[in-house]
Formats: sequence, C-alpha cells, structure tokens
Amino acid sequence: MSKPDLAIFDLDNTILNGDSDYSMINYLVDINLLDETAKLKNDEFIKDYHQGQLDFNEYTTFALKPYKGLTEDEINTIISPFVEKIIEPMINIFALKLIHDHHDKGDIILLASATNELIVKPIARRLEIDHVIGTRVEFKDSKCSGEFISPSALGEGKLKLVETWMKAHQYNNFSQVTFYSDSINDLPLLEAVEFPKAVNPDTKLEAISNERGWEVIYLPLI
Repeated sequence: MSKPDLAIFDLDNTILNGDSDYSMINYLVDINLLDETAKLKNDEFIKDYHQGQLDFNEYTTFALKPYKGLTEDEINTIISPFVEKIIEPMINIFALKLIHDHHDKGDIILLASATNELIVKPIARRLEIDHVIGTRVEFKDSKCSGEFISPSALGEGKLKLVETWMKAHQYNNFSQVTFYSDSINDLPLLEAVEFPKAVNPDTKLEAISNERGWEVIYLPLI
C-alpha cells in the first residue's frame, strides 16, 4: 500500500494572519516579562526576516531569553494564555479550509515552522495537527538553557529537518509532497517539493513564483 500524500504547512503568515514569534515578544512586553525596548528590537528583527536577512542565532537568543532557567511546565503557563488570547484570533479560516481539504483526502499534515517549538507545539495542538517541526530548544536538567539545537528550522535548516522527519516516516522523496508558505526564507523547501504553493507571498517569493509558474494563493485576511 502506498503512503498517503504529504502536505506541509508553514505557520506564520500562512496559517496565521501574522507572526507568532513576533507576537509572542510583544505579548511578553504587555504582561511585563520584557521591557519596552524589546518591542523596538523585535521590530528590527521582523524587518530583517521579511527581507530574508535574519541573523537567526541572534534572534533566537533574544526570543528564548525569557524562558531561560524555566521548566516546560513553567513555560507552558506563559504560552497557553498567549495561544488563547493572541493566536486564536490570528488563525486564518481560509487556511484552515486548505488543511481540512487535505485531511478529507487522507493526506498527512506536517506543520513546519522556523518559530521555536515552545510556541509551535501548543499552536499545533490547537490546530489539531499531530506532526510538527519547529526550531528545537535545548533543555539542561529539565530547564531551558536559552539555546536552540542546530539546525534551526529556517531556510536550509527547515529543509534538513523535514527530510529527517520524512525518512523517519518512510517518505523516500518529495514526489506528491505539497508545501504552503508565504516566505522567501522557505525557498529551499519550496524548490524541493513537487507542489510548491505560495500563500499571500512576500514580494520576493511572489516574483519567483510567477517566474517559475508556481501556484500563488491569495487568502483573505479576515
């Protein structure tokens, strides 16, 4: 029996109308776990991300700093209300329709996000997606070290982590694999799959998609 087809979804600005990492930092400022200067730095990082120039090591150190020294349970007490209050209104119902269409066909759904897994896994549970890739976070003695485990799930790193996941789940190649993303940062994985789909793409990805004849999907942002 052949394997079910695989549909991979990016998270930020694809399933969500916005960026979960960016929103998390602003949320931490709002609840006084970070000071106001973090918002300014966050704005600088998100600008670099959209231009495909993000220093991921620097950003991840910044994004994980609030959790350093905390256990998973302690971190979840911060992130759970964030998912409920901030992420829930950001979920694009038209993206959910795409996910449900793949479910209805019997496809396997994989959520693959550059955002760290502390945030991605609770969001995946809300979305009822069982298979998840996020940037992995290091824990030492059951406490967050504030560091990520290489490779990050950005760019070539996301491609490598997806390939590792596929091998573990007996997918031998990218035939019949679909990937939905908004970002030029996901170009390596988009180039690898048989069916690349640009969803509300940034300017650079939109241009490449049009040049290569990739499907471009414009979802309403409501």
